[in-house]
Amino acid sequence: MDATLDQLKAELAPTMTVEYTLAEKPYMIPTLPQAQVIVLPVVREVVAPMIIRNNDAESITDIVMVGERRIRMIASKTKSVEKRRGAMILRALQLGGYAAANKHFINEKAHQRPSSVFDLNAVVFGDSAKGNGKAIYPVHAAVLYSDAISVQPAAVQTDAVFRQGGIMEDGSNYDPERHQSSSNIFTTRAVKPGTLFVQTLVLIGRRVTAAAFDHLLLSLGLAGAYGGSTATTGTNLRTYLAGIYWGTLEQAVNAPMVILESLPTPLPTSPVALVTHLETIFGQAYPRRISAQKAEAYVSDLATRLEKRD
Repeated sequence: MDATLDQLKAELAPTMTVEYTLAEKPYMIPTLPQAQVIVLPVVREVVAPMIIRNNDAESITDIVMVGERRIRMIASKTKSVEKRRGAMILRALQLGGYAAANKHFINEKAHQRPSSVFDLNAVVFGDSAKGNGKAIYPVHAAVLYSDAISVQPAAVQTDAVFRQGGIMEDGSNYDPERHQSSSNIFTTRAVKPGTLFVQTLVLIGRRVTAAAFDHLLLSLGLAGAYGGSTATTGTNLRTYLAGIYWGTLEQAVNAPMVILESLPTPLPTSPVALVTHLETIFGQAYPRRISAQKAEAYVSDLATRLEKRD
């Protein structure tokens, strides 16, 4: 059934910690998980040639799924960007993000508390910190990213790209010092604009608060442009939120393979059409939902509030 953000937030955890008393004195631990699942299916659209590296520099990361070889974009390709965006948001609001990514340190000798180092971004996306000794302090991510899998087959959506290295300042490929042409000529394969990926972001266990959920939505909504290669290829990946769905237990549709099996033939070729199909697929799997249109409007409102520092 259709619901509102207020109804969803009423079902989220009231706090991230709970008082635990099985000791000489009470102390705080992270909220214990309960039976709850929230899933955000997203569509990623390639809008400029994008390189997704494999071990073979001339190839792309791929996987055979639902009878076709498809392009596989591992979860960290998108999550890392959205996690960095989340840190920037907290810095803008002066609510966290004080340490550089992957550089958290807890000074045990000064009796520094982990809560003074970790922030909302750590709770949502996961993090870790080092102590003075060998101790590692981990924070389990509240949101779990699946890999993003292309809807269209890889053979149709990739293209050979001729690349040339070692080009001299005069524009030639001739090295006057060695008196020979550069051998740095190679071909890579890039993902074509128009390629659509499906991906799911899942939160399990009723362990996030309303503020943490808003932070996830805002990080997702603002991170619409990615560097798909170490080269500067511009903004080459666009994100569409296909609604928000939740219930008591996780359903199989959260897996990209099940999504692909549920899509009609011929496959949708536009992000709007794909979002519409995802709304139908997930709406049948979960008892409560918020439409893509309402979710996008809410994220847009969050972005406006961020600009006003509200």
